[in-house]
Amino acid sequence: MPDRLFNKYRAAIEVLQSGRDVLVEGLANDILDQGEDLIEGGFLFNEFLETQGTRLHFLGLLVSQLEQSAEALEEASVPPPPPKPPAKRRPRAKAKKLEQQATKKESTDEH
Repeated sequence: MPDRLFNKYRAAIEVLQSGRDVLVEGLANDILDQGEDLIEGGFLFNEFLETQGTRLHFLGLLVSQLEQSAEALEEASVPPPPPKPPAKRRPRAKAKKLEQQATKKESTDEH
């Protein structure tokens, strides 16, 4: 099997996944540090959701787009399957013989 081509989209996804891990760890620390303020809800909670949620949402969209591009590149690099050989045809002599016998039988039955 030939070596697969370097897929820059998959490499970019790995970089973003590593960045995501750092981002999520930082979010967890921020949530714990601001726990009491966030539990109360209100402005601080909503602001936190808007800023951090938006960042995570856009990160997810980026990863999704890169995943689609990676799959398209991989599909394009796979050679098409070899064509199937044509199906063997059976001789129709037996079918013709049966038709001829039926025709003869009908003609003799009519007389």
